[in-house]
Amino acid sequence: MRGILARRGLALLAFGVLSPLVVVAVALAFRTWVPVLDMAMTELRVRDVGGRHTPLVGLPGRIGQTLQEQGSHPGPWSFYLVAPFYRLAGARAWGMELASCVINAALVGLLVWLGGRRFGPTGAAVFAAVAAVAVRGYGPNVLSHPWNPYFPVLLWLVAAIAAWLALDGNHWLATVVVATTSVAAQTHVPYLVNAIALNALVIGVIAWRVWRRGAPWRPLATAFGVGALVWLAPFVEQLVRSPGNIGKLIRHFMGDSHEPAIGVGAAGRLVLAHLDWVRLAADLITRKDAFVHRAGVAGDPDQPLSLVGLVVLLAWLAAAVWAWRRRHSTLLNLHAVVATTLVVGFASSTRIFGKVWFYLTLWMSTTALLMLVALVWTAVILVRERDAGVDVRLAALVVAALATVGSIVSAVGQRPPEEVQGENVALAMPDVTPVLDRDARYVVFWQESIVPGSQGWAVFNELERRGFEVGTHATWHVAATEHRVFAPGTFDAEVHVVSGGWISDWAADHPGAERIVTTDHRSAELRQRFDQLDQRVAERLTEIGRADLIEVVDRNLFGASLDPDLPADIVDDLSEMILIGEPLAIFLAPPGSTN
Repeated sequence: MRGILARRGLALLAFGVLSPLVVVAVALAFRTWVPVLDMAMTELRVRDVGGRHTPLVGLPGRIGQTLQEQGSHPGPWSFYLVAPFYRLAGARAWGMELASCVINAALVGLLVWLGGRRFGPTGAAVFAAVAAVAVRGYGPNVLSHPWNPYFPVLLWLVAAIAAWLALDGNHWLATVVVATTSVAAQTHVPYLVNAIALNALVIGVIAWRVWRRGAPWRPLATAFGVGALVWLAPFVEQLVRSPGNIGKLIRHFMGDSHEPAIGVGAAGRLVLAHLDWVRLAADLITRKDAFVHRAGVAGDPDQPLSLVGLVVLLAWLAAAVWAWRRRHSTLLNLHAVVATTLVVGFASSTRIFGKVWFYLTLWMSTTALLMLVALVWTAVILVRERDAGVDVRLAALVVAALATVGSIVSAVGQRPPEEVQGENVALAMPDVTPVLDRDARYVVFWQESIVPGSQGWAVFNELERRGFEVGTHATWHVAATEHRVFAPGTFDAEVHVVSGGWISDWAADHPGAERIVTTDHRSAELRQRFDQLDQRVAERLTEIGRADLIEVVDRNLFGASLDPDLPADIVDDLSEMILIGEPLAIFLAPPGSTN
């Protein structure tokens, strides 16, 4: 009876911590979502799973110097995991959100179970607190949005904790380490080097124990078997295609990039900013995406060196030395995992090319979180040695409860990602689909003023989901996948997605095209605000001698905002203009309308 009650208590604790993910999945079920850009490409691949075009690699990335040479993230397992839930939801876009919520909820449950199994009720409470802080820190948008930088965040937390427990004696958890790190690394390449290092640590230690101490070999063999299975698809792709994607990745990260790497100094500031637990604690209270915000701040090249982060790093080093002197094996194993992810993560960060986007370093939040666990654990031991009472279980439950309540509040109001960009597409589709012939083949082109390709890919995906046979020009053969490329002479008409300043020019240049629909989701107030910002940006660009960018702003707002020499006030105005959006028009044109 006591065992049954313990299991029920563990299940209730796990459900409490994962409950925000249930809330956000239900909230999003009643909100229309039109995936744009990367998420539209993701849905295309999820739809392919199980058929003759089942994907063998991940989503396209900033890999390679041209679109023709573009590489992809290493593997397809995120698509494989999302596909069952997508089909269960009736091939609705919401099915991808459901998948992300369910998978992350399962990972939270696994964390609580691991804590209870290894450390008993107190361990379950502590691991629940860690999971609850992670859910709060990443927020409902990240954990319900299967975008490839977001999908691995809790996988990586589970991987690091499983690695710790595997080093601590549970060798069967090596299989969990291999599986979770592999899916994370395949989904988003910034995890790859850290994944290799973490697996090398765990597999190396267990192999040594098998060889020198006669430990059972089956956990090691199982881990290798799972690894071979998970990595089969990317290696098959490398063998059957030329050039293969693995080769593209190697060439890119060995120096075949048109952008310079950020180097040691910037990588050091980046890591220390992630370790600034004073600011992070404040963000956890006031923001629903504290880890995302911290990653964005850390990537700012003008960010000063974080002294708090430096103090945290030095305190952790002192704690590691203390654990070594005390021969505290469990703490030392935790320190080994933290040290591996910290050192290898720092080294890999020096090879970030160009702008340090926030999503490139989200994995660092796991390192910062586990570093805090090690420091708090050390402090608890020291306090108890002085005969001071510390109710760790109660404190952990309080942290878990507070973090979970904050997460639930945030989850209730969650909206679909990139909702503004998708809104015009949603408004246009009822007018587009009756005009098109379901027996015809269409190539989709786009000229967009906000984020080039964002709404074009959305229209492409929406048409395919509705059963139309659509393809793209060979330029986008990686993004669309090869089987969606239509050669000249093999399609019946062209669908053109045109927005903002391109609309009037495109219509004038193609008098024979039929304008199917024009949509503008903005209210009168938002249109007026956009025009005010546009005028102010033009005036400021003229003031600073960058009038050459005014035309770029009219044709590519996002591209203009990336100019590294622009003052912050102009970038802020451009960012607000991107959020507001512009009108969208969809044209139907005969083949050959675009050269």
